[in-house]
Amino acid sequence: MNVLASVYDRTGLAEFLKEIADCTDEIFATEGTAAYLGDRGIRCRKLGEITGFNEMFGGRVKSLHPAVYAGILNPMDSPDDLMKKNGLVNFDLVISNLYPFREASSTGDLGRIIENIDIGGVSLTRAAAKNFQRVSVLTDPVDYLKVAGEIRENGSVSDETRRYLAVKAFSITAEYDSMIYNTLSGTLGVDLGNFISVAYRTGKKLRYGENPDQEGYVFPDGSEIGIPGAFQLSGKEMSYNNVMDASAAMDTAYEYEMPSCVIVKHNVPCGTGSDEALSTAFEKAWNSDRESAYGGVVCFNRTVDAETAGKISDLFLEVVCAPGFSTDAFNLLRKKKNLRLLRIRYAKDSKLRLRSVTGGILAQSPLSSVFSEIKCVTVAQASEADMKDLMFAWRTAAHCKSNAIVLAKNLATVGIGSGQTSRIESLRIAARRAGDRSKGSVLASDGFFPFADNVEMAHEIGVTSIIQPGGSIRDNDSIEAANRYGISMYFTGKRTFLH
Repeated sequence: MNVLASVYDRTGLAEFLKEIADCTDEIFATEGTAAYLGDRGIRCRKLGEITGFNEMFGGRVKSLHPAVYAGILNPMDSPDDLMKKNGLVNFDLVISNLYPFREASSTGDLGRIIENIDIGGVSLTRAAAKNFQRVSVLTDPVDYLKVAGEIRENGSVSDETRRYLAVKAFSITAEYDSMIYNTLSGTLGVDLGNFISVAYRTGKKLRYGENPDQEGYVFPDGSEIGIPGAFQLSGKEMSYNNVMDASAAMDTAYEYEMPSCVIVKHNVPCGTGSDEALSTAFEKAWNSDRESAYGGVVCFNRTVDAETAGKISDLFLEVVCAPGFSTDAFNLLRKKKNLRLLRIRYAKDSKLRLRSVTGGILAQSPLSSVFSEIKCVTVAQASEADMKDLMFAWRTAAHCKSNAIVLAKNLATVGIGSGQTSRIESLRIAARRAGDRSKGSVLASDGFFPFADNVEMAHEIGVTSIIQPGGSIRDNDSIEAANRYGISMYFTGKRTFLH
């Protein structure tokens, strides 16, 4: 058996080659790998002995030569004497892994990014995987033990394992190329528009999907941003719905600068609160709709302290996620064996959001509540306190399902209605949730008012100020109604529908 080795990650390589030494004829390696193996007492020949060339341009060119690829791609339909006549070697096992492009891309250093685009390693891997009927390709040290066992026992790698290794190799190169495209398109500022590349390799199977008869998986993108990349500190295994709800909660919490808490149920905020004290922010969010918050997912945009943990500890919740937990908070909450505690990394993620539909996918840039200008369109103007509440309510409404209505007071939601086919019905739901708390509240809507009935009902329940995108052909009807009732109304010029 002839082996070709060219690796960046040398974990377990020497040990593997020693395990199969009795079944090995010759080992060829690129210069760096050969030096590494030589230092560990493994005899190998440099690839330059076959190609007739030393490595060039600081290692950029070392394996790209017909003599190498003839030895990998030879399907053995050609006679052995043809290879011998040309001084070529047939390779039976190719060990190759790639430069750490993901790590380089996270630095933002273009020079480092470029130098970590692997060419030869990808080519070796693809060539060996293509010829899997004869050649085994090892791309992951995890597979060394299994392959070594087969070689020691049978003198070769089984057909089944070669097929597995080939498919795995192609999955690695697919992900690698996808990372390069996505990184360079952003770094170089090139947007092809009509091309999306998606490849995730380190998926984890969840207990099930949205329902027990559906399979569910989560695929982190390697950035460690968001819920897929969060570190679970304690609690039960995350479910598909847990990931969805926690992600919705985190996206909403990210909107707020003050210490804030967001509670999500069924992928929709049911309570948000902001306050200088995180524990008070939680109380505000919880009291917004205790019935819906029961069994919900909670996200904080600050480290959870002991006081906040104390208010959580007696409640039934599925997930609590935050940038961190104090030691006292963690020790208290970890006693709840089923409560999932997630430490999340807060960072802006500008990548396209993808959604699958039958026959294809949809893609769009991330939603944001930020608008460029706000305009008062009524005689009445909001007080300073109401204006703060309007901004607070607007941020929450942007992350509720359309048609969304959010009632808020004192930096806390008091009633939320969303996901309805008419805006007035969402307002009815929000008003019913709020009860008497609607008096003196402000109202945020994620879309314009098609009729003045929304303003009329807002007046009936005691709303003092309204924020909405504007843009309806009946805007004047809503403005006139607001003026009639002394309600201040502001237009943002931005719609935040969320389907």
